[in-house]
Amino acid sequence: MSKKAVSRALRALDAGAEPADINEILSGVTATFLRRRLRSLIDSGDSDSAPAQRLWAAKFGDSLPVPSTRDTKADAPAVRPPLQGTPEGPAPEPAGGESPPTSVRLDDPTPLLSWMGRNHSGVFSLATLRKFEVWGVVATTTLARSESSRPLTLTDYDQSAAGKFAYAIGSEDLVRGVAPPDPGEPGRTAKLRRLTSFGEIDDAAREISHLLVRNEEERDTRLTVKYVVVELLRNVIQHSNDKLGGVVAAQRMDHQDPSSLQVAVADAGVGIFDAMIEKHPNLRDHGEALEKALWPHFSGTFEEGLSGSRQNAGLGLFFISEMAKLTGGRLLLASHGASLLLTADPEAGDNHEMKFLKPDGLGYPGTLVAFELPNDSVANYDDLIHTIQGRARERTPKRAPHHWIRYGRSPADAKPFVVHYTSENTEQAEKFAREQLEPRILRKEAIVLDFLGMEIATQSYLHALLYDALRLAWAKQSFIYVVNASPSVRSGIELIEAYALGG
Repeated sequence: MSKKAVSRALRALDAGAEPADINEILSGVTATFLRRRLRSLIDSGDSDSAPAQRLWAAKFGDSLPVPSTRDTKADAPAVRPPLQGTPEGPAPEPAGGESPPTSVRLDDPTPLLSWMGRNHSGVFSLATLRKFEVWGVVATTTLARSESSRPLTLTDYDQSAAGKFAYAIGSEDLVRGVAPPDPGEPGRTAKLRRLTSFGEIDDAAREISHLLVRNEEERDTRLTVKYVVVELLRNVIQHSNDKLGGVVAAQRMDHQDPSSLQVAVADAGVGIFDAMIEKHPNLRDHGEALEKALWPHFSGTFEEGLSGSRQNAGLGLFFISEMAKLTGGRLLLASHGASLLLTADPEAGDNHEMKFLKPDGLGYPGTLVAFELPNDSVANYDDLIHTIQGRARERTPKRAPHHWIRYGRSPADAKPFVVHYTSENTEQAEKFAREQLEPRILRKEAIVLDFLGMEIATQSYLHALLYDALRLAWAKQSFIYVVNASPSVRSGIELIEAYALGG
C-alpha cells in the first residue's frame, strides 16, 4: 500500500539510504499521494515529522507545505477553524513541559488534549488533579502502556482523590499489561480493559452495559450504551492499526446535573486521516477527515460515492453522533491534528452545537472518542435507532424499492440459520454469509435468518451479514426470509436493502 511505502522510505532515509533506493521504494506512489501523506506527517508533529520534512525537500525541492484555509461545505457538521500557522489563527504554543491540567472534564477537554499534544511521552503527575473523568483516564492510560515505544508516565496515584479513582478503575494495571482482577463496580464503573480482536467485542460491550445499567427499567439505556461500545471498539480493531489494541472504560456520573453515563475508547494508532487517505486522496487535512467521519456511508474501507464494503457500511460514527444529538448528550472525537466536540441540549430535543477545538491543530496521538449519555434520555431504543436509520436513508441516494427480504412465514423447505452466534463480530458475519448463505442463494434455495436473542444489531453487523447476500439475491431473483427480528433490527435490515443494490 502507498502508506506503507512512504513509511519504508522514511525509515530508509533515517538509515542513510541513497536517493536511488528511496525512489525505488516510492516507485508505486503518486506524487499527489506523497505530498498529502508527507503534509499529514509534518502537521502531526510526531516522531515522523522531521524525516517527513527531509523527504519533502529531497523529493520536491520546494517550500514545506503550509496548510491553507478553505470554505466549509454547506453540509459539514461544524464550522472549521483556520489551520495552524495561518494568518487567521495562531500556531499552537511550543512544547514547554508545563504542568498537567488540574481538572479533566468532557465539557472542557482542551486543557488535557493540549498538554498531551506537547508532552505525550512526558510525566503526568496525578497529585494535583481535582477532577478526572473516565475519558481522561482512558486517554492518558492508553498512551502510558509500557509496551509503547514512547510511553507517557503516570505518577502519584495515591496523592489525590482523582488519582485514586484512576487506580481503582485499573489504570496502573493496564499500564503494566495486567488484566483487572474484576470488571468494575456494579452501578458505577466498568474498569479499563484492552481489546485486540473482533471476537472480544460483544462480550465486553455486554458486560460494560450491564455494569453501568443495573435496573431493568432502564433497558433502553443499556442497549444504547452497548451499541456505542460495540461500534467504537469495532472502529479501533478495524481501522487503528494499533498493535496494542484499543482501551475502553465507562463511568456512571450521578453527581452531575443531569446525571449521565460516560463511555470512552482510545488507541495510539494511525488516526482518522491516515485511515481514510488511501481511499479518499482528496482529503485536505485532519479536520476534514473528522468532519467526513461523521457522514453516513463514508469510510476508509471504500471510495466516496459507494455505500459499503463487505464488512463496513460507513455508518458507525454517524449513528453515534446522531445518538448524542437526539439524547442531549456529548461526543468528543479527537485524532492526529484535530478535535471535534458535539454538545447537545437535553432540554431542547435535537438542538446541538458542534465545533473544532482550539488551538488549531489540537488533536490526540491516536484516536480518542468519548460519549456521554444523560440518564433517562432514551425512552425507547427501537425508536431511537429507527429515527437515526431514517436520517441515514435521507442522505443515501434515492433508488428504486427492492423487496428481497421477507418477514414472517417462510417456505417449509427453507434452511433455517440462527445468527446470534456471530453477534456483532463482522468478520464472522461476513464469513458466515460467504460460506453458508451465498452458495444457497446462488442455488436459489430458500433460507431463513432467525434473529432470536439479538438484543442489538448494529448497522455495521447487519451490513457484514447481508450486503453481498442481498446483491446476490437480487441477481438470482431469490428471497431471504427473516424471523424474530425486533423493530430496530428490522429497520436496520430495511436500510441496508435501500442502499445495497445501488450499483
